[in-house]
Amino acid sequence: MTITDSTVPLTGRHRIETITSIHAVEPETWNRVVAAAGGSIFHSWQWLAAYEDAPPGQAEPHHLLAWDNDELVAVCPAFLTHQCPRLTYLADLAELALGGPVLMAHSLAALDGGPLAAPGHGTAVPALLTALQHVARRLGAWAAAVANTPQGPLTGQLLRDSFATAHITTSYRCATQMPATSDYWAFADGRHRRKLIQERRAIKRRFTITEKPSDADTLVHLVHALLKDRSTPTDVLPEAFLRALHARLSPFERTLTAADDDQRTVALFASWQFASTWSVWLAGLDTSRLSGFLPYRALAADIIETAVHDGIRTVDLGRANAAQKRRLGARPTPLYLAIKTGDRRNDAALHAACRRLEERCQGPDDQLDMARRCC
Repeated sequence: MTITDSTVPLTGRHRIETITSIHAVEPETWNRVVAAAGGSIFHSWQWLAAYEDAPPGQAEPHHLLAWDNDELVAVCPAFLTHQCPRLTYLADLAELALGGPVLMAHSLAALDGGPLAAPGHGTAVPALLTALQHVARRLGAWAAAVANTPQGPLTGQLLRDSFATAHITTSYRCATQMPATSDYWAFADGRHRRKLIQERRAIKRRFTITEKPSDADTLVHLVHALLKDRSTPTDVLPEAFLRALHARLSPFERTLTAADDDQRTVALFASWQFASTWSVWLAGLDTSRLSGFLPYRALAADIIETAVHDGIRTVDLGRANAAQKRRLGARPTPLYLAIKTGDRRNDAALHAACRRLEERCQGPDDQLDMARRCC
C-alpha cells in the first residue's frame, strides 16, 4: 500500500512528505527533479523501482519528498533496511553492533546517495535530512543513515548535523565535456597515449567491441562470474536484483560488450546514461575463458570517447581499480557513509566505529575502497 505521511514537520518554505512506494510519483515528475539537480541513474525513478522490486537484502521504501506549493522540488530516496549484505559487512569491519533496522538514504549499492534539490531550492536539503531523522524515529529505526554521498556540501551538512561519517569507498569520474577527444587525452604524455593506442588495437584484434544492450542471462552470468573470481559473495548483487535492473533501466542502457570470434560475449560494462552522466557501474567477465579483464581499458576508453562525441558531461567509472582508472584520466570522488542514532549516548561509539571503518577500508593507491570488491 502506498501512503503519504503528513506527520513530518513543515520546515521553512517546503512541505515534506513521505511515500511508501516510488509508484506514488509519476516517473517523469521524479526524474525531472533528479535531472535538474544533476543526479545520476542511481536517483532515477527506474533504479528505485528496481530496488523496490528485488532489493539485495530486506528493505522497505520510505522516500521523502519536498514540495513548494504543488511543485516537487527535492527528493530523498530512503529505505528502512532490515538486512543488507554490504551494511552487515561494514558493521563487522567497524565492530559496530547495529541495534535494529536503519533508515538509509538510500543504498550502499548505488554510486550516489542522499537528497537532491532542484536549483533554487537548496534549503530543502537540510529540511529533508531533518525529516529523515524524524521518520527514522517514527518507524522505530535504530539509526538514520546516508549511503555513498559524494564529497561536497552535503557531507559538510551531515557533519554539522552531528552524523558520524566514514569515507568508505571512492568512485572514479571522468570530465568528458570537451570539444574533441584530442582535448580529453591531452592530460597524458605522448608515451602514455601511444601505449594506450597500441593496447586498444591489440584488444580489438581479439574482440569485437560494441555498444548494445545485454540480455539478462548474460548480464547475470558474467557479473556473477567476476564477483566469484574476486571472492565477493553474489548476495551483494543477487540475480533477482540484476534482472530487475535489466528490466527497469532499459530506457537508459548504454552497455558495452566484448565478443570473441564466435560472437560470444566474454566481457561487458553494464552502464546507463541519465541526463548528462554516464554511469559504468557493473563489470562482467567470462572467467572460465579469460584469466584477466583484458578488454577493460579498451572498453573504458571507447566509452570516454563516445561520451566526448555525445556531449556528455561526466563518465562515472565506478569503484576499485584506481590505478587503471587514473590512467584513463579519471579523478577520485570520495564516497561517505553517515549515520546517526538520535541517542547522544551512542555518539562516541559511532564516531569511533567510523574511524575504524575508514582504517579497515584502506585500499591500494592510498585510496579507500571496500575490501570486498563489490562492483
